[in-house]
Amino acid sequence: MKNNFLKRILSIFFLGPIFIFCILNEGFAFNFLLFSLFVLFIFEISKLKIVYIKIVLFFIFLIFLYSFYNLRYLAEGLKIVFLITFITWSSDSGGYLFGKLVGGKKINFISPNKTLSGYFGSIILVQLNLLYIYYYEINIFKTLYMNILFLFCCTLIVIFGDLFFSYFKRLNKIKDYSNLIPGHGGLLDRLDGFIFLVIMFNIIYLII
Repeated sequence: MKNNFLKRILSIFFLGPIFIFCILNEGFAFNFLLFSLFVLFIFEISKLKIVYIKIVLFFIFLIFLYSFYNLRYLAEGLKIVFLITFITWSSDSGGYLFGKLVGGKKINFISPNKTLSGYFGSIILVQLNLLYIYYYEINIFKTLYMNILFLFCCTLIVIFGDLFFSYFKRLNKIKDYSNLIPGHGGLLDRLDGFIFLVIMFNIIYLII
């Protein structure tokens, strides 16, 4: 556990600044990020054996890239992208830390590695993003109650993304989509919840 946790931390410290740099800089840097994500995605799905899963993932990823691009170039796009990033990171970190440190009952019918404490950890840590929402005045919803409920729904979306991509891994009988990111697995292992959350945010901003 300690060795894997160290790998996860080192990967974040290496890849995090690159991701932030590309997000902060419009134009070439951000477009290069999207292109790089697409190339790595093609590399990962090319190894999958089930054709219909490749097709489903391909269309989902295209929608994700389109949504990511749209959100970044909104008037407050930078704030939104970082909010999505922090929500995903909070959910993943809460689930991982609470699941490993607290442990408890495993939810085998969902996933053999998921615990009830991990899901509670995700929900709790994601609510810390209320501070970010109010500090940067991201007015998706006007009331505290609605923003709490919204962040709770965001947690469910991230968890759903994790389970969705994990399910496709099990169908293909693989542990990770690749070993590109030490401690995390592949691109799709790292971006699973982020992908669906970006799509959801884009739908919200298209509606409002």
